[in-house]
Amino acid sequence: MKIIGSMVAALVLTGCASLNSLPQSAGEVAFDGERGKTGWAEHRNNGVFQGYDGDQVFEAAKVGLERSGFAVKRADRERGMVLGEHGITLVDWNVVAGVYFQQTGEDTRVHVVSEGSRDVGFAGDATAADWPGKILLNMREYLYGTH
Repeated sequence: MKIIGSMVAALVLTGCASLNSLPQSAGEVAFDGERGKTGWAEHRNNGVFQGYDGDQVFEAAKVGLERSGFAVKRADRERGMVLGEHGITLVDWNVVAGVYFQQTGEDTRVHVVSEGSRDVGFAGDATAADWPGKILLNMREYLYGTH
């Protein structure tokens, strides 16, 4: 019985998404990389904010995460990243997300990655698919409404 309990505990602990599993700087992401489901419980999306500088997008990243239900846990302008955690939802036990940005001329490129809990299902966590899109949408709404 103890063995089964230990196995279940190990499965649950290894299934949780962690901020440490996300890239820790903009230099670690491909801004023109894959979109959509890119891993067991990982989803990515990219965008370009034309006419917005890195400082504006840094603020928008924090607001975008917060409006999407994430608590901002790490934010570093110099490293071009903002990381957040989302609590338990009806279908996820935890989700983490990172917003990465890089100013190129007058525009700023953005890469958003979310990682959900690693369920035991056959397709991985299907509910995290819309998190990057929601975050980008909330960033756009903030930028358009304030600048």
